[in-house]
Amino acid sequence: MAFDLLSLGSQGVLTAQRQLNTTSHNINNVNTEGYSRQSVVQETNDPFWSAGNNYGTGVHAAEVRRGYDQFATNELNLTTTNHSYATERDGQLERLDKLLANSASQVPQDMNQWYDAVKAMADSPSDLGARKVVLEKAKMVAAGLNDTHRVLAEQKDVTNDVLAKTLNRVNDIGRELVEIHEALLKTPNGGADNDLMDKHQTLINELSTYTKVTVTRKNTETFNVLIGTGHTLVSGTHASELKMIDGDPDPQQTRLAVVAGKSLKAISSDDIGGKLASLFEYRDKTLPQVMDELGKMAVGFTDSVNQLQSQGLDLNGRVGEVMFTDVNAPEVAASRALIPRGSSAQVSVYIEDLSKLKGGEYELGFNGSQHTLKLPDGSTQTVIPSGIPPSFSVDGVRIEIAAPIANGDKILLRPTRNAGRDVQAVMTDPAKIAAQSYNSSATQTQGKAAFAITSAGPLREFQVAVSPDASQFAVLDMQGNVLQPPLPYPPNGPVAVGGTSFTLSHGAIGGDVFAVNLNAATGDNGNLIKMQDLQNMKVMNQGRSSVIDVYEGLNTEMGVQRASAARLKEVGRQEKEAAQSRVAEISGVNLDEEAANMMKFQQAYMASSRIMTVANETFNTLLNAAR
Repeated sequence: MAFDLLSLGSQGVLTAQRQLNTTSHNINNVNTEGYSRQSVVQETNDPFWSAGNNYGTGVHAAEVRRGYDQFATNELNLTTTNHSYATERDGQLERLDKLLANSASQVPQDMNQWYDAVKAMADSPSDLGARKVVLEKAKMVAAGLNDTHRVLAEQKDVTNDVLAKTLNRVNDIGRELVEIHEALLKTPNGGADNDLMDKHQTLINELSTYTKVTVTRKNTETFNVLIGTGHTLVSGTHASELKMIDGDPDPQQTRLAVVAGKSLKAISSDDIGGKLASLFEYRDKTLPQVMDELGKMAVGFTDSVNQLQSQGLDLNGRVGEVMFTDVNAPEVAASRALIPRGSSAQVSVYIEDLSKLKGGEYELGFNGSQHTLKLPDGSTQTVIPSGIPPSFSVDGVRIEIAAPIANGDKILLRPTRNAGRDVQAVMTDPAKIAAQSYNSSATQTQGKAAFAITSAGPLREFQVAVSPDASQFAVLDMQGNVLQPPLPYPPNGPVAVGGTSFTLSHGAIGGDVFAVNLNAATGDNGNLIKMQDLQNMKVMNQGRSSVIDVYEGLNTEMGVQRASAARLKEVGRQEKEAAQSRVAEISGVNLDEEAANMMKFQQAYMASSRIMTVANETFNTLLNAAR
């Protein structure tokens, strides 16, 4: 009996000692990041059968259990991913908002200064000093557009650098998780190493800030770690690698891919989640949207000014030349189409109607029998090019296919993406500003056709009259005599009469009359008045917006997106904090609770020690009695 008492007492002492050790371990790690509270699970020993009865044989420490709940941890991982996405998104839009409020806002200010300079020149159209001011202000407009585009392009480069560094860290985490899995395999008792598991969870928590994470058990010792919608980053003791690959069809628009063995699998950035998703969205959607709108503003301003230049006479009596880069210059039109490597296709994008012009990216393809066009909103339509060379029109642009598109080729069309980069003030001679309008007061139009003199010859005054049914037009002198018999409307190209040639576009209605006076008139400022009117003229967005309104609309759109991101960030913060609280209730160390446990296990230790003392005294008594 004394031996049984000694065994019971020693087991109680050892169990209480393990409880005290574990409690001390908890107290020591109360401020350790990622530490989970541990507790000793006590179990009763198997009973001893004797004389028809079961006698208890004491206690033992079955395991040291880590405070962990899978559902609470999964919720924390998900809320961490959402909060990380919203935080990164809010920071990106804040930087962009500051850009639009500072450097980008200088562009409309420069445009307004140009309009003021035109107004001052209108008071003295022949003053070369006033003309020089107009050209200097034009250079400021172009420089402001160039600088803003450059800053946005730099933002794209910076985002690519952050993406590369983030991917490197994700790959490092994958390798560190593999090292932990290998260590777990070497740990006795089926990998039940609580401190290693805490390190494992800490890495998972960090990984969940970069991307959506799902953890499943591969076996009793190791795990599978999946990112996004199920792409394997870690499988047991093997880690895959994430890398950036060339985009398709734009190789510069790099994509995310996972390398597993010898295979390479592209991953859609739409479902990756976390910081990575925000970086891809900023680079691939937000920055292009801003660049498109900035480009649309550049095209609207420069093309409107250039068109008016072509509708007036300069100080030398010649038809005005372009003041800014021609938006439809062959090299500019060709640069709006991104041709895949190895393709022999030749595609150009020409601006036809500013009011219908949209930002965004189009994708032109050919499947062997028909051409298809994917619009910026994601919809797809079949297009039928016609003419020589084949072309078709959509959203205010004409897409010309000079060399055939091969079967399967995808060509990206970006009508306004790089317009802020391409614009330049090309006029250097102030005398070439077309202050005088050659459209005389006899002009009477209700349609939207564009009329322009391409070269001035001996014929200085005439009228172009459209037939009542708008099927023909004729050229008349100012007395109504026919100079050119009726021709089909609209003409296929420039029309020459008396050494003077002109163009007339679609959009005229029956009865429209375009009256021309190419005789120089000193002090005439009719064309400058039209240039002033551009400041408030609704030439963009189906006639709803002026050029400067495009900037204001962009500024408003970015403000709305930032406000939405800020709200999403706050919601994400609250959800994450709630999830952290639920995890802390299970895994966190409470010093008050641990102090109470310390006292409880200390008393259990002392009581078990007393059992051993009683056993020793009983054994001595029995020995003395035997003497």
